[in-house]
Amino acid sequence: MRSARWRVLVAVLPSVLAWAVVLATFVGLRDRLPDPLATHFGADGKADGFTGTGAFLPVMTAFLLGSGVLTLVPILRSAKGLGAQRFAVALGYSMSGLLGYAFAALLFANADAGAGAVRASRASLPLWQLGITFAVAAVMGALGWLIASRDTASAAEPGERAAAPRLPLAKGEVATWTRTVGSPVLLAVGAGTALLGAVLMAVGAGTGAWLIVIGLVSAVLARCRVTVDRRGLAVASWCAPRPRVRMPLDRIERATSREATALSLGGWGYRIRGGGSALVFRSGDALFLTLATGREFAVTVDDAATAAALLNTLIERDRRATGERG
Repeated sequence: MRSARWRVLVAVLPSVLAWAVVLATFVGLRDRLPDPLATHFGADGKADGFTGTGAFLPVMTAFLLGSGVLTLVPILRSAKGLGAQRFAVALGYSMSGLLGYAFAALLFANADAGAGAVRASRASLPLWQLGITFAVAAVMGALGWLIASRDTASAAEPGERAAAPRLPLAKGEVATWTRTVGSPVLLAVGAGTALLGAVLMAVGAGTGAWLIVIGLVSAVLARCRVTVDRRGLAVASWCAPRPRVRMPLDRIERATSREATALSLGGWGYRIRGGGSALVFRSGDALFLTLATGREFAVTVDDAATAAALLNTLIERDRRATGERG
């Protein structure tokens, strides 16, 4: 498996290079750019939206370097190497290529608009440029996939799930296990969605309010508390009792733990996948429950082995008590 430094370099390099290329393009064309810039184009290729030149660099930087951070965080949080995260790397490279080309093409479209006070309104971006943008994104995505695939030592499938040991408890002894887990990805997505909603509301778009609500809910649910006690497993937001996921002991057959990547569980958030569901906050240690229905439920949380051991002990105790009552 390659070093962590190599993984960081691979993850952030495309977004940093794309940012540098767009910045160099902006500096080179600065004297030819209008203020404001044409930043939105209709289906006919003509400009119909404008942004101040001073705002271009901060927005471009936020998009390009932000996409690099969103690629880097899950890769660093995972115990697996790049070979097991080819899709995440390829997606990050693809986004860098798409955004980098789109921003550079926008600058050239403005620079070619000609002289005059209203020249930004003359800027045009032909529809065929969209095809080139997606082609660049596809090439960059393929490059990212190939680079990640070279990390062959880390591409092996996860090992067998180890049976979780029981946590020794004396008769009548009570135990509770709890951990708080957060998701930088869900927090960033929630904040970004709320910010987009605020911008849309400022320009009078009716969908802005819904986006703000969705963004705030996502941000609140980005940090949850996972608890194991005599009632089973519960996952709830750190600041609100609802919504909450609860798995009673009588619904659980057994509990195990293992390392898992967010993408292998279907992505971040509440995921429904073949054979079960999962609450995914980040890659790393995860608790897996085999349910009485045969389905599986997973939640990513630190110290999952202890949670699994306690759950198995409590399940065994609950079944013994049920049998004695029967």
